[in-house]
Amino acid sequence: MPGLLHDVLARRAAAHPAAPAFTVDGVGTLDYLSWHLGARRVAAGLAARGARPGERVVLAFEDGDWLRFATCFMGVLAAGGVAVPVRAPLPLPHLSATAARVGAAGLVAGEEHQGAAFGGWVATAADLTATPPSPETARRAESDPAAVILTSGTTGAAKAVLSSHVSLTDDWPQDDDVPAAQLNALFTSVAIGTNAAQSVLKSCLINGVHVVLGQPFAPERLAELIDEHRVSAMSLVPTTARLAVAALRGQGRAPARIRSVVSSSAPLDQPTVDGLAEVFPRAEIFNVYTIAEGGSGLQHRCRPGHPPALGRLGRDARVVDGTGRDVAPGRVGELWLRDTGPALSYLEPAGTAETGTRYLDDGWIATGDLCRLGDDALVYFVERADDVIVSGGLNIASATVEAALRTHPAVREVAVFGVPHAALGRAVAAAVVLETPGEQAAGLREHCAQGLPGSHVPVDIVLLDELPVTPNGKVRKRLLAEDYAGARRTEVAAAPAPGDEVERTVFAAFRATLAAGPIQRDSDFFRLGGHSLLATRLAAELERRTGRSVKPALVLRHPRAGDLSDALRRSWLTP
Repeated sequence: MPGLLHDVLARRAAAHPAAPAFTVDGVGTLDYLSWHLGARRVAAGLAARGARPGERVVLAFEDGDWLRFATCFMGVLAAGGVAVPVRAPLPLPHLSATAARVGAAGLVAGEEHQGAAFGGWVATAADLTATPPSPETARRAESDPAAVILTSGTTGAAKAVLSSHVSLTDDWPQDDDVPAAQLNALFTSVAIGTNAAQSVLKSCLINGVHVVLGQPFAPERLAELIDEHRVSAMSLVPTTARLAVAALRGQGRAPARIRSVVSSSAPLDQPTVDGLAEVFPRAEIFNVYTIAEGGSGLQHRCRPGHPPALGRLGRDARVVDGTGRDVAPGRVGELWLRDTGPALSYLEPAGTAETGTRYLDDGWIATGDLCRLGDDALVYFVERADDVIVSGGLNIASATVEAALRTHPAVREVAVFGVPHAALGRAVAAAVVLETPGEQAAGLREHCAQGLPGSHVPVDIVLLDELPVTPNGKVRKRLLAEDYAGARRTEVAAAPAPGDEVERTVFAAFRATLAAGPIQRDSDFFRLGGHSLLATRLAAELERRTGRSVKPALVLRHPRAGDLSDALRRSWLTP
């Protein structure tokens, strides 16, 4: 074993000094020797500022500043510190609060951060790399802390996961030989501060792979980068995978050089697998499942036309019910992973939450993800437990609705989330980014209705220019739900009063039948949870209130409150 990750860098620099480690498109290339010397300068600069072994140092860098970030990350480790990478830019109060939360002694930024105050020192990458390199590094034990990664926090507050030095080098071969630098390159686009970014640093050093980074991801440049840097492998997330497919299709390109495509961070869906197989015809496509908290992880080779699995059940993976018992094939349960590698832990106590990712007392990690166990022992992702929408007593997986919407040719990206509903408790809503403008939300709802139960059809579809995502590409559904609720409150506050007695009667009947809140002219019977039985009840309620005949078919033909009012007014005026 090499000991510490910066020792691996020193050995790489000695064995392959001119071999490229990282290339950032439009920025430049960092070889192993330059990386090693830069890290030693950073270590010396940290020592000059009084940084002591074991102290945590926040590294705030933008994604395009990867070369200086990698240099400072290794410099912190060489100085004996604990690196805490975060993605910049961040508002100064947020940055200071993050530094204070992790107990950082100092903050290193790619650019000047005037006013960042948390009680520690502040420096820039340029300040540290201007220091003459230190010939020595601080000695730390393999079990000592090395880095802190903040989880994505898609459904709540991010957790700080503490990893040790040995967890960064556990994949190094057991002999003393330095594996040769690879001739082909890996393309990726990862956000600084994520588990994926830390994995890229490890892969570059442990495997000797030349990593080509598209920061920011520019899919129109992909084919050119593949040829220019001899890229044979791709590491993507589903969002960038779909963008890559769309760009290569538009260019009529299908790079034969690519032999492997790995997707992580979130599960792949079948349309994305089919698209990847089309534009990378010679590649093996892998769905990789890992979590920042560690565990054995899962991996599955995907095939076009087949639902993508996460991997196969084994001694290090279980799918369990609420009592911790293994589920039978065909049933849904929570995925647990055995904590097989070097121990990781939360920097702060995680409490006793019953959902979300959490460490268990018996050596397992509960992932918080609901999965279905197939008859073939394959594990299929169903839903993040926190994302299940309980609507009218039914458990609705947002991933199922998302998959249906993605089959519509006009849909580029989609996120499904739960929203409050007076009658159902919660209802299904969707945010959609269109491939081409022009498609209406009503058409998307009709598309869903063709393949989904009525309970799964979104009551509302919001068209957006882009979805809010975390640094590692996961959609921030909690933010979508909050924005939706805020927009609905604004709409209700601005809604005009009913225009006449007919509208007042219809609005009151809607409220009574659907147990709904404020009703407007555009309030939709179906979006409020209506169905054929409730249409009969609404018609009866209108007859009771008006003393006139109202057919349920009229409700079904005119589901919007204003349209129904107009239709009733016309029918009552007709002799």
